Amino acid sequence: MVFSALHLIRRRTFFLNTTPVNNLRGIACLVTAGLFLVSTDAITKWLVPHYPTGQILFIQGSLITILAFICMRIRGESPMAAPHWRPHLYRGGLYVVGAFAFLIALRYLPFAEVVAIAFAGPMIMTLLGKFFLGEPVGRHRLCAVMAGFIGVLFVMQPTADALHWAALLPLIVALSDALRDLVTRQMASGESNLRIVFSTAAILATGGLLTIAGGWNTLRTEDLIWFVLSACTFVIAHFVMVEAYRYGQLVAVAPFRYIQIIWAILAGWLIWGEIPSAAVFTGIAIIFASGVYIAWREALARTA
Repeated sequence: MVFSALHLIRRRTFFLNTTPVNNLRGIACLVTAGLFLVSTDAITKWLVPHYPTGQILFIQGSLITILAFICMRIRGESPMAAPHWRPHLYRGGLYVVGAFAFLIALRYLPFAEVVAIAFAGPMIMTLLGKFFLGEPVGRHRLCAVMAGFIGVLFVMQPTADALHWAALLPLIVALSDALRDLVTRQMASGESNLRIVFSTAAILATGGLLTIAGGWNTLRTEDLIWFVLSACTFVIAHFVMVEAYRYGQLVAVAPFRYIQIIWAILAGWLIWGEIPSAAVFTGIAIIFASGVYIAWREALARTA
């Protein structure tokens, strides 16, 4: 799937974004999307101890699919009228891979650390672009990538006593999310926001359903409210995220995605009392700085 998605992205065969530029709107949308994404992830972490990963994803995916379907019908849109289904399938498949890895990581690692490591995605994509797509990558971005991975090591603390195998899972999240965002950027202008959410959620629910043979737990009534709330925050986050890519230039918008790390640190502290160590804070700061720099340089290169 990774190489197929890279091939499709390289061909740029989806749509040409002709929407008038409004960078302030794009930035506001991306910062808002990050807040709602962290809300979704925080609710999910709250549910993780009580249900298997596949069951959580199935319930969330099903509720999101229903909610997106209702919103589309209210707006007079047809859920099945996509001009091209291949990018939907790639985006949904990548989201399933990342979601499974993310939820499993949340069972073992602090919330902010999982989110921070997952933000190594742009660093991974920079290397993929250089070695698999043949894209030129200057020494500035390569130095930023190296610094970013040093930051990841600070967060992971890869010593014999500290490293947990689950710390590798956010790197899978990073790769799948980076590819998913590239697909989203290609889809943003020519496709409905809600249809993108609808197809992604339907594929997510299908992926979760495939795990039913492993055994699921009885759904507690009080948890249903949290599942519904997580579905609502998911729909809002992804709707606003697509709006950000639709209206904002990458050079202006992309760096603001990293505000999500700040939301994650605050959520971990306020909800679970998780305060990162000095080393982890250092790593998060390095990832934040290098990620913003890479996003800015790559977006600048694309608009040159």
